[in-house]
Amino acid sequence: MLGSLESLNGQKIACEEQIKKLQQSKNTIVSGINQIENGIASGKKEIENGKAKLESAKKEIEEQENTYQKTKSSSQKQIQEAKNKIEESKKELASGEEELKKQKEDVEKQLNDAEAELIDARDEISKIEKPTWYVLDREQNSGYASFIQDTQSIENLGNVFPIVFFIVATLISLTSMTRMVEEQRTQIGTLKALGYNKFQIASKYILYASLASIIGGILGMCVGFVLLPKVIWLMYSMMYEIGDISLNFNWKYGTMGLGLIFICMVGATVYAAVRELRSTPAILMRPKAPKIGKRVLLERIPFIWKKLSFSRKVTVRNIFRYKKRFLMTIIGIMGCTALILTGFGLKDSISRIMPDQYEHVFNYDIQISLKDGLDSSQEESLISNLDGKDEITKVVETYMTSATAINGNLEEDVQVIVPEDKNSLDDIINIADVDTKEKIVLNDSEICLTDKAAELLGVKAGDKIILQDSDENKREVTISNIVENYVYHYVYMSKDLYQNLYGKDYKTNVLLVNDNNLTEEQEETLAKEIMSNNEVSSVSLISEAIESMDETMQSLNYVVVVLIVSAGLLAFVVLYNLSNVNISERIRELATIKVLGFYDKEVYDYVTRETILLTLIGIVLGLIAGYFLNYFIIGTCEINMLRFNKTIEPLSYLYSILITIGFTLIVNIVTYFALKKIDMIESLKSVE
Repeated sequence: MLGSLESLNGQKIACEEQIKKLQQSKNTIVSGINQIENGIASGKKEIENGKAKLESAKKEIEEQENTYQKTKSSSQKQIQEAKNKIEESKKELASGEEELKKQKEDVEKQLNDAEAELIDARDEISKIEKPTWYVLDREQNSGYASFIQDTQSIENLGNVFPIVFFIVATLISLTSMTRMVEEQRTQIGTLKALGYNKFQIASKYILYASLASIIGGILGMCVGFVLLPKVIWLMYSMMYEIGDISLNFNWKYGTMGLGLIFICMVGATVYAAVRELRSTPAILMRPKAPKIGKRVLLERIPFIWKKLSFSRKVTVRNIFRYKKRFLMTIIGIMGCTALILTGFGLKDSISRIMPDQYEHVFNYDIQISLKDGLDSSQEESLISNLDGKDEITKVVETYMTSATAINGNLEEDVQVIVPEDKNSLDDIINIADVDTKEKIVLNDSEICLTDKAAELLGVKAGDKIILQDSDENKREVTISNIVENYVYHYVYMSKDLYQNLYGKDYKTNVLLVNDNNLTEEQEETLAKEIMSNNEVSSVSLISEAIESMDETMQSLNYVVVVLIVSAGLLAFVVLYNLSNVNISERIRELATIKVLGFYDKEVYDYVTRETILLTLIGIVLGLIAGYFLNYFIIGTCEINMLRFNKTIEPLSYLYSILITIGFTLIVNIVTYFALKKIDMIESLKSVE
């Protein structure tokens, strides 16, 4: 039983194990079936995707086939076009090779010709003599030399005008300080009565004069050493390419000027103070007694004196009564008028240089320089061409060269002018004697030298000088006449004299041309046309030379303007100061005549009539002094290359008179208001 149960249990366990195995097998089979179904489903999807890709590939193949067909036809067309271009290029290449061959032959021919010319040129170069070197210093540079000469002109002006200004300014200072001491007589007397000694009283005025001198001198040096040099340098900067000016105080001149003005002012103050301090306090505390009237020279001429009215007789007596003021006014106005006239005279002389040179001496309009190496046929062709132009009235052949005129240790650079025909210079260059103004005809044995060169060399007609050319060949020549000229230095000689001196044939290198009254634009057009000729190296228009020289002269014109303005202001200061002196000295007299019934206008006429008369005397003397001062200044301001025509136009005299009178009128207007303020009660006060 037990055995059967165990066997049954064993069978049961075995059956259960088989059932498990079967269950596992079932699960495996179900899983396999699921995998198979999934594989079938995915296979179907892959097949469908493959079909879709296949369809897409077919479409792509069809499209590529269509593109290929199109590309094939286009490529065949392009290949055909390329073949056609290749054929055309072959033809062009063939023609290019032929042209290159021809050009190569031409170039070879040109190279052979150039080589032959080069060989000829080398032969010519080998025949050229060794050149001469000229080492020139900066003094021989035209721009530098011109600048130095301009500065020398300013230096010459600076040697003269400050003296005149200083004299007038000193007179004003002396008058002012003397008047200040005399006006304070009462105060000086009071201080002396209170026990102050003479030195203590005088030191007050000496200190005042010293401070005025020092402060005024320092301010003057600031203007003189800083402002004026800057103004003048700015003027020169318009003509020259120059850097900034380096301004320095010239202690030598500054100390000298300050010392002189200090001595004059302090000395005048000491003199006036000592003179007043000699009197007793009682006398000093009284007003100074007016000067005693005296008979004047005009009173001794009855037929004139009797015809004068009472007021004019008083005026004449008052003028000679106050002799110091009389001299101060006349000297001051004379100096200022002379300076103004000199300024205008300088301007007139400068402005006359260009007309005198290029309208009176040089009458040609165009200067044409020819190229070197021209033969006679080329020159004749050019001259014939110029003569045939309606714009040209005359053509003169000349030879011009630079040289140095030497007389002992003196030498000057000159321009030698040799006309082809000595009678052809009519209407082109006026060669006239500087003294007689007679026209000179060149002779075959002597030269003509311009006046400024003769002056610098110290020679005259009949003397001999040495002419040295650029090759340092020296020839001795005799001067027949000193001729008129204003710009640069010239030597005129005949063709025969030139050939005899230098032993070589005459060769024209410059043509002097007169045009038919052309305008500037027409002259420029004609110059361009002439310049286009192969025979011409340069063309110079005289109108351009005049314009350039006028610009050069502007610097002196600016200086002249500064001079005129300064002199005018100085005239105003002189008149104003002396008018104040006149009123202060005669305050009681003027107050008295106002009390006596004189109207303001009558008092004004009473005083200003004297000022006007003294001004007129000063103007007349100033015009005379200005004439000689202008003559002297022109002589000192001339530079080596210029000759100033010493002249003063009538308008310059008129302008000088009007400027001085104008400042007199301004001072008189100021004086009128000062006279109106005079208190009449002053004359009624007791002097005790």
